[in-house]
Amino acid sequence: MRAQVIAPNLQVELFEIGAQMKQAHLPEEFISVAVLTAIEFEGIYDLMKMWTNETDETDRNEIVADIQDMIDDCAQKEKLDGPYVKFNDLDGIRKNIRAFKDGLLQIVLEHGGLKKLSELTKIPQPSLSRFFSSTSMPRRSTLMRVAKALRLDAIQLATEWSR
Repeated sequence: MRAQVIAPNLQVELFEIGAQMKQAHLPEEFISVAVLTAIEFEGIYDLMKMWTNETDETDRNEIVADIQDMIDDCAQKEKLDGPYVKFNDLDGIRKNIRAFKDGLLQIVLEHGGLKKLSELTKIPQPSLSRFFSSTSMPRRSTLMRVAKALRLDAIQLATEWSR
């Protein structure tokens, strides 16, 4: 949901946060998209403020991953309709997702690892780590960025559960 556009003085603050993120060696593309999206969506601004106040590196990485998730959510222009998933199917889907992500991670490791993938996709490494460690349904946009970066012709997707 869209928030009201933030005030000009908060925009200046966002650019300052962006400079701090650059000093922390976050990908420039991520920073610019985060700043531009935060101008329109207050939740991302709040996370960016939280990032500046956090001193623990692990927590900072989690916040970066949360920012990326919100950017992806805000960028989704259309409602994605999909097939109905029955509650008792969830365990089987979870196992398929885990197997899929584990297989994809093997390919990533063969192509230089998560750091290299982060450089190629411009997705922050904490976001990629979260992506591969979770059993959550992957976003098609993330999968396509990974496939393009690794120059994979095709990734077999169970489109019933990718969002």
